[in-house]
Amino acid sequence: MSTPEPPRESAAPVKSEPSDDERTELLIILKDGRRFSGPVVRQSDQEIVISIAGVHSRFTPDQIDRLEVQEPLMERYRKLREAVGQDPDQIVRLAEWLQNRQKYELAFSEVQRALEIDKVHGPALRLKTILEQQIILKANSLKNAPEKPDAKVRERSGGPAHTGADVPLLTAEQINLIKVYETDLKANPRLIITRQTVMDMLEKHSGHPLVPITREGREAILRKSPVEVLDLMFKLQAREFYGQVEVLDQPKPFVELRDAIGRSWLINSCATSQCHGGTEAGRLVLANRRPNAETTLYTNFLIMTRYVLADGTPLIDWEEPEKSPLLQMGLLRDRSRRPHPVIPRGIGGKDAWRTVFRSEEDDSFKEATAWIKSLYRPRPDYPIEYEPLKPLKPPPPQSKDGEQKADPPVTR
Repeated sequence: MSTPEPPRESAAPVKSEPSDDERTELLIILKDGRRFSGPVVRQSDQEIVISIAGVHSRFTPDQIDRLEVQEPLMERYRKLREAVGQDPDQIVRLAEWLQNRQKYELAFSEVQRALEIDKVHGPALRLKTILEQQIILKANSLKNAPEKPDAKVRERSGGPAHTGADVPLLTAEQINLIKVYETDLKANPRLIITRQTVMDMLEKHSGHPLVPITREGREAILRKSPVEVLDLMFKLQAREFYGQVEVLDQPKPFVELRDAIGRSWLINSCATSQCHGGTEAGRLVLANRRPNAETTLYTNFLIMTRYVLADGTPLIDWEEPEKSPLLQMGLLRDRSRRPHPVIPRGIGGKDAWRTVFRSEEDDSFKEATAWIKSLYRPRPDYPIEYEPLKPLKPPPPQSKDGEQKADPPVTR
């Protein structure tokens, strides 16, 4: 193999396009409260274009309320790596964080680091096998991908990334934000909150009664556990910092949604290609391409919590879950408060609908009712844009007359 000839001294240096990892990241907060973050592709007086999961999203000055400069991905990774230290469990969680951002090679190196500490660490060994396959698939897809045109980059106006599936899926950042809102602090979840985030939060909310004035008081907060810091963040309603919290554990309601509800009837009945996952799904379309994937789980959750029927009734009744159309439409029609409409299909127009629950006394019906009750109250309004669906938002839950509630939970 011949040695490449070095460039001549008179040659001008070649300027390569910076990668997303190298670009400055911006947090764009729109006037309607929506928030988007990503590396800057280009910026001018007329527009700002950022990359969201590889999709270039354009924003104009009349849309934007304010901008905040964020650290590049690799800088965030460096700080998170310092925070997890030599704990193999935390290192694996960091690897999963990288995996969710499609940094498979870097995630693999972290898994290797965990195995150097504990050679028989089960989660690390399992993740290593998965990452090996993802690295191979990524290499093959890049090898076989058609050449992309230089000028026509995929570009849309303000919205989350689409994956190419029939139903657009949420990004890792959007999923993590839902986890933050739904985190049960009493469960002592594993979190990563950097020292810089805490300092910025205290500075931004200085003057609040819960924020100490003295240096000693602030140092005491910096020494608190991540769970205690998140509790303070909720009490301050410092929503601008929620996206900087990394949730390492799956909130319990989403474990139940995946294992008990999703695999029992939601994916296997409602989201099938013959029902709300197919071409004749109607207004309610659920993702089913990768039924057990986290992206599918959270996307379907967001769809269901935001969906309203044609008459304005929310799909989920948070005050009386057993009356939720989501559950009632799965009952036998003669036992339902809101029977599922007939779905004629085929030449004979035979009804394609199939029941999910025999009655409200079914264990699966009671399980689904308990799941709805287990989610955080009062219900948060996630600052997440999900472009394909623009349903009416459910009305805010109203307390029953005369009901007394001591120490109501913090509105997140």
